[in-house]
Amino acid sequence: MMKTKRKFKSDVFEAIHNSVEAMHLAGTADKETMHSFDETCLVSPHVKPQGADLKDRDAL
Repeated sequence: MMKTKRKFKSDVFEAIHNSVEAMHLAGTADKETMHSFDETCLVSPHVKPQGADLKDRDAL
């Protein structure tokens, strides 16, 4: 099985996420904390880019 590459909101979010991920692996950050940082730092594939609704509305 192939891992999908994670996409971060920015280089800063990637650095923060990597630090917390290392803390999680070391046992100093729990699963809930890691999940919170995933939501904060990673780009969600289910979120439309801002302005997408306006473009759709203008096409009508």
